[in-house]
Amino acid sequence: MTQNEDYIIQNFINGTLDEATRLKLSKKITNPKSSEEKNTMKNNSQKFDADAAWKTLHNKLKEDNLIIPENKKRNNSFYKISRIAASIIIFTGLSISGYFIVNSNSDINIQSENSLKEIRLPDGSEITLNTKSHLSYPKKFARNNRLIKFEGEAFFKIAKNPEKPFIIKTKNSQIKVLGTSFNVNTDKNKTEVIVKTGKVEFKSASNRKAKLVLIQGEKGVLHTGKLYKTKNDNPNYLAWKTRIFTYENTKLKTIVSDINKAYNVNIRFENPEIGEIITGKTTFNNYDIETVIKIICETHRLKADIKGKNITLSY
Repeated sequence: MTQNEDYIIQNFINGTLDEATRLKLSKKITNPKSSEEKNTMKNNSQKFDADAAWKTLHNKLKEDNLIIPENKKRNNSFYKISRIAASIIIFTGLSISGYFIVNSNSDINIQSENSLKEIRLPDGSEITLNTKSHLSYPKKFARNNRLIKFEGEAFFKIAKNPEKPFIIKTKNSQIKVLGTSFNVNTDKNKTEVIVKTGKVEFKSASNRKAKLVLIQGEKGVLHTGKLYKTKNDNPNYLAWKTRIFTYENTKLKTIVSDINKAYNVNIRFENPEIGEIITGKTTFNNYDIETVIKIICETHRLKADIKGKNITLSY
């Protein structure tokens, strides 16, 4: 160990190292340059070699060209202490930075099975996952965007941040927003986006030139490579989340299809003709499934055979 290195380690330990040098040394310890150093970090918790640690610091100091007074005398006991201290400093530094290198990019994965899930992201955005949906997002968003991966159906309420657009990647599309609320459904190899508030950019993953800008009340659809938008004419597109349904002159099979989706049940008709019945103005206001079935049966003089989640309607 040279006098320069003695001086650096002693003052680093004592806390008397000048600020510029301390910051530069800290940066050297906690910011590896090579893949070899990064691999060392990943494995440092399994085996730590003090001599190797000292060599690492020695090389970093040597390449750093720090200007250190040369009038400090070396001491054998201090040589041993400072060598150990340097190793501890390196080990601690590498362990911390190694942890972040290994874990900073790990994603949080959420899978909803048979129930809805409410998620609040690190930026304050709120997501409601429908059943059988998958969401993946980083523990910490990148500096220039908020990127997540998603499949299934969900309602997004995005916290506004003009500096960091929110980007949703699905199997065949990309959705980009700044701050808005909208519904996404990737069911059956088709992606649908319905905007409740704000503005959304919607484009194909395979053809980035094909993109739409959707505003409140519009629906964008990507299916078999074709991208188009229409006015959203379905007042119940969020019924899976709110369980509030409104119908007027609607076939019973359409109502039952929505109910199956919202309550995760399987309602079927003993006779297909029952599904063709036209119902008048009907509203279900967040009722439980038993109440919904009772209203349908009393309105249309039907009977219900209920076996768990399997429900058969008949005359």
